[in-house]
Amino acid sequence: MRLAFGMVAERDRRAWLVETGEVVGHDGPEGAAVVLGPRDSDSVRVAIACADLAGLIELGGTVIAGAGIDLGEGFVSARLAGAPGDRRDAVLAALRVLKLGGAWRLGERGATLVAMFGVTATKPVGAAAEQAIGEGHWATVILASAAAEVLGPEQLVRVLALRAPDGVDPIPDGAPSVLAANLRRVLEPYSPRRRLELVLDLWEQVCARQLADADRERLIASHDLSGLDALSERYRQFDEAEVIKLAQDSTSRQLTLLSAIHFRPTWHSLWRHSVERAIQDALAATVLLRAAVAVHELGVTAGIARVRDEFAAVSALFTRAEARRAASGIAFPELQTLRLKGAPPVPPTRPIVHIREIDAWLRQQQPQGPAFDKFVRARLTTALAYGTAIHDWCLNLFSQQIPPDVLPEEWDSKSLRAWRAEIPHTPYRPPENWQCEPLVRRSRPTLATRLADAAEGAAAVERASDLLWLADLADAMARARGHEAAVLEPYYRVPEFDTNPKRRQPDPLTPRPDSIPLAVAGTAQLLALGATAPGRCRDWVGLCAALIGSGVVASALISEFDVDDTVLAHDGALVPGTTVRLQVARSASRLAEWSDYMGNCIAGPWYQEQAARGLSILVALRDERDTIAANAELRRTGHGWSVREMAGRFNNEADPALRQALQTWAATLRTEEPDTDPVDPVEANPPARSHRGTTNPIREVGPALREAARKAMIDAEPALRAVAALTGDPDGDPKCLTALRRSTADRLTRLCADFLAAHPADLPQLWTATGTRPLSLALDTLDPAILTRHPRLHTITTDAPIPSKTLRALVKDPDIAAARSLDLIAQRIRAALGRLSRRDDPSLTHALTRHPTPDLLCPLILATTCAPAHHIPVTSISPPRALTIPGFPTTALDDPTGPWHTAWPAALELTPTPFDLGPDREHFWTHIAAHGLLIPTAWLPADGWPTLWSRAHTRPK
Repeated sequence: MRLAFGMVAERDRRAWLVETGEVVGHDGPEGAAVVLGPRDSDSVRVAIACADLAGLIELGGTVIAGAGIDLGEGFVSARLAGAPGDRRDAVLAALRVLKLGGAWRLGERGATLVAMFGVTATKPVGAAAEQAIGEGHWATVILASAAAEVLGPEQLVRVLALRAPDGVDPIPDGAPSVLAANLRRVLEPYSPRRRLELVLDLWEQVCARQLADADRERLIASHDLSGLDALSERYRQFDEAEVIKLAQDSTSRQLTLLSAIHFRPTWHSLWRHSVERAIQDALAATVLLRAAVAVHELGVTAGIARVRDEFAAVSALFTRAEARRAASGIAFPELQTLRLKGAPPVPPTRPIVHIREIDAWLRQQQPQGPAFDKFVRARLTTALAYGTAIHDWCLNLFSQQIPPDVLPEEWDSKSLRAWRAEIPHTPYRPPENWQCEPLVRRSRPTLATRLADAAEGAAAVERASDLLWLADLADAMARARGHEAAVLEPYYRVPEFDTNPKRRQPDPLTPRPDSIPLAVAGTAQLLALGATAPGRCRDWVGLCAALIGSGVVASALISEFDVDDTVLAHDGALVPGTTVRLQVARSASRLAEWSDYMGNCIAGPWYQEQAARGLSILVALRDERDTIAANAELRRTGHGWSVREMAGRFNNEADPALRQALQTWAATLRTEEPDTDPVDPVEANPPARSHRGTTNPIREVGPALREAARKAMIDAEPALRAVAALTGDPDGDPKCLTALRRSTADRLTRLCADFLAAHPADLPQLWTATGTRPLSLALDTLDPAILTRHPRLHTITTDAPIPSKTLRALVKDPDIAAARSLDLIAQRIRAALGRLSRRDDPSLTHALTRHPTPDLLCPLILATTCAPAHHIPVTSISPPRALTIPGFPTTALDDPTGPWHTAWPAALELTPTPFDLGPDREHFWTHIAAHGLLIPTAWLPADGWPTLWSRAHTRPK
């Protein structure tokens, strides 16, 4: 009987399945846990041994059975052949359960050490390993065992001396054998000294990453939001009482229901006071949130000391009477404090109360011991609740309550001016970058625009109507949740922020230091794709950066798979009998995303080649939380499909029940008959006279298209350099196409925004570069007769899956692939600029208003005009139904040679889905009849559209 890891059962031994106690022969289930014992053993002894091993498996998993654990009376544990991994996995799993005191059950000490460390199992290594095991440092032991094939004994002793900080586990999951294989692939090209340096550096990176994540979780847990609803309701009632009090003061007689109905609030009688109070509370909540973050980072004493000046500055904004009313929640006797049934105690109505309480303790010079720590932390736990309630109230006040027509042309706040005189702006929200339009009755220049033209500093130029103080509150809320700053979202009139944005996921092929197995697996994947290990690298980050820049990776990622329609029809459907849904890989980039999380080799070249040829189909099984539970490979078996491989994360064993369900489902599928038609399907219009040896499109089109694409790429070198600048490469290395081609839409949008923020003057050059399409130009140079015979050739220039296997093979040519990459990247960059336009992104606004060009303005304005909905302020630059657009030079919408007519192709690329213009662009003319041409309000200078249009024609291109 063959056992796992190359072992064979002796003739006088018999195996019993642990689960059932049945005798198993040579045809037992692969990898099953068994008990080996004498052939003449009675059933009672067998049952005792099976129960003992079952208890150990419950603690350490099935893998533990392969360690050969002594079960007493001649019985030992084992696994049948077919188990994944090696004996090292089983021994380490068994030691975690048995500890040092039970290590004798694994056999001789020397044999156990050899199973873990191989030939490097010297006495110093054994002593260091026993010390690490005794202290419970399993991540250290697993890393040393996995690295034993590439490190020497002295280096292993250094690895075994590593100690992870409390609460950090650099190797939380994954089989040591898989980690060993990946480490061997990554480290083999380097000297032993460099290998050790890379391993130690990776350990430090992973520990630092996990410490940062744990610190963020502690920061989030320090906030108490249980009383948020009650606090919000209390604040609403407090504000309502203040409004009633102001209305009562504005009348000469007692306020009645009838007089309240006839009361018409104005800016000076009501709204000015409401806005001033909102600004005061927003500043107080901002300070309280900053104090909470400072205390978390530095401790109570040092943290409060860091924000002491802000405490004093915001306290000076409130009178004693206001502070007393805020503490009691009573603006006048008729208002009672709110008590919700079953709700926790509600903190004071306004956050200034907590600030004054802490400040009073400090001014009275009371001891700052444990009592002070408890006193401060109890008040800071409500900081995020205050910030959330006041932030939401301010949005409601400006967007719902205050009518736009009552806002003065210029309004400010004494509280804000006093605050800015003492406290500077934050570095993560500089006023010179604040491009949001002031909240006033008519359009006014933004704060950034006014600062660029003013000699005074930001504190003198800023007004409360700029709402930068509201952004500071949103940033403080985001930092209290562990983010650098809040994210500005699309809005109308009043800026809206995401104060808890999702963490940006790295590029799928960038190895993540979340754990050592994940980081090593990601790096090994890059090598599997064909990347070449750099000759020199100082650390793990440098190693990964060099591998990602390899041009071979780019060619590997452009492959698309031939997926059988029978299987593809089930993409996204539930696997029968389970709660997991099927996701089918249709391209290599999808495999890269899976491998980034799973830490396996599914994105390797072998799997890609098999999938591209249609010999196998790669799938992921996602659970209810959309997390990948397992990856599987389906292979053809006659006219059906079967599961050839299936594994969980880090190549761990998949759930047997899930595997059986997938296998049962796959057996019900039937493959399509292979296409035996010798004529390529792209030939929609084949030659009229058929003949033997029909010309293959690759042979007919390939050479001419390859040469035309090569020449077009030479001419497109300036455009390539301009596009490469997005990745920080000013030399236009073609490898930059790799990073841009595999970028998600969100990542490409961020790259464009960051580039425009740093280089606003390069916007016209970037726009011109995205109009360069080398593959489209190459197709246009081909013989028209060829294009007539193969009309679907133009599909290779569109940003969509190529419909033909022949065309997919055609675009794998390096010259054609490079030209197609530049074509697709250009289309995606224009789509990203369209997203920035719809979001009113400050970086695009800043670059466009200072460096406008007609060929950029016209498509953006056309796309804005035809958008189905507007989430940003827009302004009409032409009267309804007017065909002549004002400005110098004067233009006309119906001029077939004018800038508006020629801008339509570019306008279509700026929209998420090309809008339906109809045969005569009826959709566009309907908008023109309703409101004329529309432009984002933030783009207009103080003098309006004529100035911007004139500037676009006078500035050098």
